Amino acid sequence: MTKWKKIDEINEKILRTLLKESRTTFTEIAKECKISINSVRKRYKHLWKAGIINGAIMQVDPDSLGYTCIATIWTATVIEDEGRVIEFLRSKPYCCAVFRNIFARANVAAIVSLHKFEELSKTIRDIEANPNIKHTNAFIWSKTSGIDYSENLMLTPSISKTKNEADPKPSKTNLEKVKLDKIDRQIAKILSKNSRVSLTKIAQKLDISTKNVTQRYKKLRRTVLASSAITVSLEKLGYNAMLLLLMKVVKRSKTSETVAELLQIPNLIIVLEYVGGEYDLFVNIALRDYDDLFKVERQISTVKNIEHLDMFLSKPYPSWPLNLFASLL
Repeated sequence: MTKWKKIDEINEKILRTLLKESRTTFTEIAKECKISINSVRKRYKHLWKAGIINGAIMQVDPDSLGYTCIATIWTATVIEDEGRVIEFLRSKPYCCAVFRNIFARANVAAIVSLHKFEELSKTIRDIEANPNIKHTNAFIWSKTSGIDYSENLMLTPSISKTKNEADPKPSKTNLEKVKLDKIDRQIAKILSKNSRVSLTKIAQKLDISTKNVTQRYKKLRRTVLASSAITVSLEKLGYNAMLLLLMKVVKRSKTSETVAELLQIPNLIIVLEYVGGEYDLFVNIALRDYDDLFKVERQISTVKNIEHLDMFLSKPYPSWPLNLFASLL
């Protein structure tokens, strides 16, 4: 079991601020924490050295790039063929991410990005053509941004959580495809991998003016770059497993109400909403130990409008929030 790294009140403020917006300056953080800029800098470096912070990303919104159909494709294969199936899926241009050992019925899953819904059946046929894949199941996402809830992650061992309203998540329905030139894509790629890099350094790297980069950055933040966050090691924060929940809601009209109730559960950090199919929601909850699991089970039992659910345990993500769609750039 991973030893939990102690987080004091100031470090918690630093982490929460940067999880919400990774480009927040040390000056702004120092003012909020009522400490010196140098102290913030030292603490930030210490959090990196301890492995608690392990990245800084900007999440890409696939809708803005014209990918209007995002789906999770479950695949089932024998254990001996998992590696070959994963390699096969990663070789496909439509696959953004591949995960191993997902559920009992599907031991490999891929997230695919398609320009049109009509391409999904062809994609499934292409995947099923692999002789090592027994069968597939597709789940279409109803939204592609605002799926992470960093405010729900407890940064101390306590599982208690006061009831609160989750931060509003960006909604980009009917978002038109954004026209990006080569420089726009270069800037977006750089920021998707290192969101805290200065715009001046980007300008120097691309040999253009800082003003030009700034103007382009503002456009990208309104469209392609949906959010900005540091990534953290859940294990270094003391989380030893992820509880994965697949839920069917009584009525689709009750989905928002159900999600609002679920978000009162501590450490519920990812919610995916599906359109149609066997399930309506895919929920991820970080767990420290079995006591957490039992508490979460009791809390879920009180949530209304859940028709049925399936539970699975998995290893925690090495880095979270995930950066699923950066490869689309």
